[in-house]
Amino acid sequence: MQNSAEVVDVNLLDRIDQRLSDTRARINPHDFENCATSLLSPLHPGLVPITGGTDFGLDAEITDDERTTGLIVTSSRSWDGAKKSLRDSLRSMRKNKVPVDRVVVVNLAEANRSKREKLKDIAKEFDCELVQVYDRAWFANQFRENPDWRRKILGIEGGPYSFSRQPRGARPDEQQLATIGRDALIAEVNESDTDVTLFGVPGVGKSHVASKLEGALFLERQPTPERLLDDLIETRPALVIVDDAGARLQDLNLLLLLRDAEKLEYRIVATCWPHEIDRVADHLPKSVQFEVDLLTREELGAILRERGITRLSVIVHLLTQADGRPAWALNLADLLIHESDWKSVWTGNALRDQIFGFLRMSKASEDAVDVLGTLALLGQVNDDQVRRLADLLQIRQPELIRLIRSVAIAGLVDVQDHKHYNHETKQIEHTQTYRVQPHIIAASVASEVYFSGAASPVRLSDVKDAFPELAADIMQIQIYTKLLGATHPRVPTTADLIAVRPDAKKDVELLRSFGQLGPEQGQAVVDIHFARVTTALNTGYPTTAESEAKLLAARVADAVESNIPGVVRTFVEALTLLEGAGRDIKPAVKELVEEVRNARSGDQPQLADLMKLVEALQSVPDADLTDTVRVALASETLAPTFDGNYMNPEVLHQFILQSFTWAATHMETLYDSLQPALATRAPGLTPALQLELIDLLDKWVRIANGWALPFGGKTNKAQVRAGKRIAKDIASTLAPTIITPGVRARFNKTASTLKIRLDEPDKLFAALTQDRERLTDYEEVMRRKEAALDKALAPFQQQAPDVLMEWLKTHEPELATAGQTTTGTWQVFARLAYQPDPDPMKWLTAAIDHGLAGSASALIDVCARTDQFTTTKIADRLLAEPNSRHGVISAVVSQSTHSALVQRVVDQLTPDDLQQLESGFVLKHAPEPTRRALFTHPNQDVRGTAAALWAAEWTYDNDPRPEDSDWLNAMKSYTVPENSRRDYIHTQALNALAKASPEVFIELFTRHATNTMPGSYRDLDEWEEPVRLLTPAERTKLWQNVKGTELARELFWVIAGRNTDWITEAVSDPTFNIPVRRLLGALQFQFGPRYSLDTLATMLRPLNPDPDDLLHTLEVGTFSGEDHERYAAKLDNLRDLATSDDEDIARLGRRGIEIYEPLLKEALAQARRAAVRGTRDY
Repeated sequence: MQNSAEVVDVNLLDRIDQRLSDTRARINPHDFENCATSLLSPLHPGLVPITGGTDFGLDAEITDDERTTGLIVTSSRSWDGAKKSLRDSLRSMRKNKVPVDRVVVVNLAEANRSKREKLKDIAKEFDCELVQVYDRAWFANQFRENPDWRRKILGIEGGPYSFSRQPRGARPDEQQLATIGRDALIAEVNESDTDVTLFGVPGVGKSHVASKLEGALFLERQPTPERLLDDLIETRPALVIVDDAGARLQDLNLLLLLRDAEKLEYRIVATCWPHEIDRVADHLPKSVQFEVDLLTREELGAILRERGITRLSVIVHLLTQADGRPAWALNLADLLIHESDWKSVWTGNALRDQIFGFLRMSKASEDAVDVLGTLALLGQVNDDQVRRLADLLQIRQPELIRLIRSVAIAGLVDVQDHKHYNHETKQIEHTQTYRVQPHIIAASVASEVYFSGAASPVRLSDVKDAFPELAADIMQIQIYTKLLGATHPRVPTTADLIAVRPDAKKDVELLRSFGQLGPEQGQAVVDIHFARVTTALNTGYPTTAESEAKLLAARVADAVESNIPGVVRTFVEALTLLEGAGRDIKPAVKELVEEVRNARSGDQPQLADLMKLVEALQSVPDADLTDTVRVALASETLAPTFDGNYMNPEVLHQFILQSFTWAATHMETLYDSLQPALATRAPGLTPALQLELIDLLDKWVRIANGWALPFGGKTNKAQVRAGKRIAKDIASTLAPTIITPGVRARFNKTASTLKIRLDEPDKLFAALTQDRERLTDYEEVMRRKEAALDKALAPFQQQAPDVLMEWLKTHEPELATAGQTTTGTWQVFARLAYQPDPDPMKWLTAAIDHGLAGSASALIDVCARTDQFTTTKIADRLLAEPNSRHGVISAVVSQSTHSALVQRVVDQLTPDDLQQLESGFVLKHAPEPTRRALFTHPNQDVRGTAAALWAAEWTYDNDPRPEDSDWLNAMKSYTVPENSRRDYIHTQALNALAKASPEVFIELFTRHATNTMPGSYRDLDEWEEPVRLLTPAERTKLWQNVKGTELARELFWVIAGRNTDWITEAVSDPTFNIPVRRLLGALQFQFGPRYSLDTLATMLRPLNPDPDDLLHTLEVGTFSGEDHERYAAKLDNLRDLATSDDEDIARLGRRGIEIYEPLLKEALAQARRAAVRGTRDY
């Protein structure tokens, strides 16, 4: 094939390019200015030229929607000249105070994307926005189509010409548009050596892809054969593109005829819609078909950002409407950028024009449009409902399906296949559903067909009567059409909404959107949610009431934004009801404030929105606001730092984590608006509410200290100053109202860096809650704390022990408030135990009497170590108390030498007592007589567990385990507990046994396997590691013992222990009777060690496994990643296996490829669809 670059440039396009590039060829500036305004007038109807001498830098003005855009024209063909012209014009404009802040630039220089950005920067220097650049490439195309201007400006004659470099109606910046998401497709088409058909849904960018192909020229419509042949011979194009080929079949025939007749070597590229593929293929029979797929939301988002649209909420709105079609997205973006037509974009009118423009061009029948509109109105229909739809529209069902598919193939209808199991026929059945998606497209279509003022296919009431089960879906579309600006909407009433009684799945969105219709509807939605809160509370469903309160909060936030009065008072009433029922109101309050701040949409939160809520709260009568409700609202509203996390609307499954901190001025405005109410109510707050405000104070203290913000953020100096003022003010407001020691301790800890401190009169409480001083050595801190505790305890030591115990019991709640629930009491007993002349039994007896023995482990240890338990009475009391039983057992077993006491404790031991020990540390240090008593205990579970824990503890020691003649016999009684929280301890015990006596280990394993309930899985985990210590012969002996049990298939994999040689030997035994499928279905295999397919096939070869059974193992276990990623990785491995010299393994690989290639193809398609819509609900 001959490359067009090798041909002498004599065609019209090349002559135009040569003349524009030739700086010696003079172009009259005045004539070019007139040419530019003439050619641009159709694109900008409001363009008015400005006569020379009065322009002050402008050559024309473009007026549109009361906005004026300046036009700056230069005939300069150099980049430097274009920059100078723009800068000089803008300077003159500003000097003469021309009131224009938007400009369009026209020049004959080559302006790629980076150069356009530099021109934008120049415009910004003069506080001006550059909205469009018309450069040499644009004018080259215009000169080809406008011979009069071509002759006048360039002096080039030329008759009709058959080709253009861009499709008819191309955008001015077509050459500069990025090929995001299309590079692979363009490369694939370029590498092809045959004719090509590019097909895709409307607006997907087929022409754009074609324009980026190497050596491609677009064929003009209906060229004359003679002229076309001359141009083909003269130009020698590599590719000839027939755009919209479905309507240009004669042009295809002509290109084929001329190519064959003249032996020319160009390839033909046809673009068409999906429903035209067969028609085009009939005329281009040897072409290869390539689909121009919808772009993902991420790819479209990148394109929109290149166009200058960066606000996420706007991008999301455009992405939802464009639905993967870049042409639609760019057209909508142009309406925003160049024409500021927010209304038509936001309401969907512009999108509706795109959709119905396609339907007209594709010559869709009226019946097809009616079906599309009715389907959009219904939301979604299944196969059964299609029959009723056919009856409703008076269309035969086969014809209806054909019409649905005719619009579905253009990407306007989703057709989904669903599988379900029919229990009666015992077969898998397939059903299909049809819906217009996304909802904004459905609403646009329904608006045109049913709510535009024109006659609708059937009456709306007839549609509702025919599909009563879809009443909520129909109402939802009615609401959307009103919100999108339908000219003749049918707005549902509140009574209609209540009558529908939508199910829970659709309830939230239906009510939300209904509330957007107006103040009356917004109030009605708030009332509905409030009624649901009260009903749930009255009927005994408080959890449901909490959930409904969060939904109410979201709708109240909407109503606050819409300035609907009274809704906040309703919300406060709901909170009061929840508070009265003893439920947590904070989640609902948090929901309200987060919705009002609206930081989860990707936009910056606005203080004005939050101030609306503050003003609404101030209008609620004080009598209606309980202290609990007021503090909860104030604490959430006044938070200086808050999160605004959200799911990325562009990238599927990506979560955006972000945090915001108010600017200093916003901090002060917000606080000053709530400070008077805070100061007024502070004196009467309960300790619990004071703690909530201390939590709020802590957030402001962090700002005041300039401490790190979430995600590495840092406060600026102004924020620190504002934080200090607000933190000190909150602290000063709270300090005089605090009277309880627990709250006082929390306050002092929080406000310590503010140099505000409340004195604690109770010395013992102060010593227990003493804060650690910053930058002070830990040991020094502990020394000081112990000294303070000793000093505070001294007066109590001079009194009866009951006095101290009563103090501890009385102050338990306050210690809990201060964060010292158990450690405070424990510290007291620890100091008493370590006094120079302790009397531990006195204090321990008092602790038992007052129910505090659970915190007195230090006293129990001392008593056991010093033989203070002169009788077993105290020990019996401690053993009888659940909170102290563990402590006395640990102390006596590990430290006591009092034989009667030890025997008393050991006699009362249960296996659970030993299991409660954190480790075998206590047993390891038990005196030898105590250990002997444990290993010979009459209860076999006690002696077995004691032996296991003792052995396990020694495995963590560098010294060898001491010999004990009773240990091995005790281990024979060991039973591994099921579902133990400390599996590793039992594993170590079994390791020790397997090393010491494989015979006893085999005996123990056999008993365990025989006694374990079938289907158990977790109780085998502890055996996996010690089994590997057995020799192959010992494993075989163990297998022979258990192969007849119900758990044999599970035990096989545990005994195998990843030893493939042993597995092969075991399955080669003629008596091995576990089928392969059952063997591979064992949980120990599926969730145990993984074997590669070739390894699995090799070691199970004696069983002659079915390849499908082996391949099924690829789908068991746990996985990460998307389906297409997993399938692709599996296929890579299977392709390697398919090339193996081992025929069994090669056959396995080939079979796997047969299975997984279709799965990968479908998974890739599903992933692409999900990325286009931003959801898997496609």
